[in-house]
Amino acid sequence: MEIKKRKKTFIFISLVLVVAVILVVTAIKARESSSAGSVPYTVLSRTELVNSISVSGMVESVNAKNVYSTLTYPVKEIYVNVGDQVAAAGDMLAKLDTASLELDIAQQKTRMLNNNGLNLELVNAEAALKTAEIDLQTKMTTYENNKIFFEAGYISEQELSQSETNYMLAVTTYDKAVSSLKATKIKAEQENDSQRISLQKLEKNLADSWIKAPIDGTVTAVYAKVGSPGSGLLFVIEDTENLIITTYVKEYDVGQVHQGQMVTIRSDATGDAVLNGEVVKIAPTSTKNAAGAPITSSTVDFETKIAVLDHDTGLKIGMNTRLNIILEKKADVYAVPYDAVTVNADGQSIVYVIADEHGKHIVKELVVETGMETDFYTEVSGEGLSDGVMVVNNATSVKPGDVVNIHTAS
Repeated sequence: MEIKKRKKTFIFISLVLVVAVILVVTAIKARESSSAGSVPYTVLSRTELVNSISVSGMVESVNAKNVYSTLTYPVKEIYVNVGDQVAAAGDMLAKLDTASLELDIAQQKTRMLNNNGLNLELVNAEAALKTAEIDLQTKMTTYENNKIFFEAGYISEQELSQSETNYMLAVTTYDKAVSSLKATKIKAEQENDSQRISLQKLEKNLADSWIKAPIDGTVTAVYAKVGSPGSGLLFVIEDTENLIITTYVKEYDVGQVHQGQMVTIRSDATGDAVLNGEVVKIAPTSTKNAAGAPITSSTVDFETKIAVLDHDTGLKIGMNTRLNIILEKKADVYAVPYDAVTVNADGQSIVYVIADEHGKHIVKELVVETGMETDFYTEVSGEGLSDGVMVVNNATSVKPGDVVNIHTAS
């Protein structure tokens, strides 16, 4: 009986030991499994770090002119089409029909030459003055003589008084004749000026009936139609070689934008090409409404002009573009995702790197110095950083000593 009891006891103890071993192995495996998760990481290599503001804008011409006419004469001929090049300012674009205008000019010239009524009025005024002047001289001589004759007793006081009255009447008549001639001359001058101005206006209209280009460039729009009135907008001429892009920068970004900053330009029409631009103008005030008052909203915009620096870009006026205004740029630096940097207990900036030790990938802490930041990346430097070092993308996902897998690289 004792032998059987011992066998049962031995078997029981053996079973307990086996179960214990299984539990220990399971715990170890579970521990290994929990510390061997896969983590996204970045393999360090020297790069260019760029901090920029992304906006969109439309391509325009640096120099664009709308060609207008205020004349209502019908369009007679059009000399250009959309796409035609204008070699120089002053080149002819169109001609208005001025047959009736030319008749008006001829009539005005004739009216000025044959202004008989006004000329006769002036001649009569001059003749009346001459007559009044002679009469005045005569009456004045008679009066002066009569004063001598009266004192000598040859004429009566009544005769002297009459000659004085006649002299005063002659003075009045002469003064009226002078005033009349002066008024007639002023009237003649005013009439002549009016007629001359009228002729000048007609002749200016004749000159303006030749619609000319104000600048050289490309004809980008033709609104003139033969037979239609020539008033209003007739043509648009733009410089298609020198381009500018108008964009709008948000209130919270405009403080970082300055003249002279470089800009990268992309568009659907130019494919993968990256074009160069430069900030040349930032509006001093936010955009305004039709009444000229600033637009009020939660965020306001500031119009900004970007000059296109490259030539033969493939960009055309009116195209939409995607712009990156370069605020800061550094070359030949190490950069890691923004969340890869954290702070240790000593207040130092750190990253977690993955080191290969005895065939295992172990997480280690590495103290770094941070520099330039963008929306997604942070510049890092310090001992232990070199090409090929693997940095964990999210510092909160690991801790020093963790064993990780690196199957998923980013």
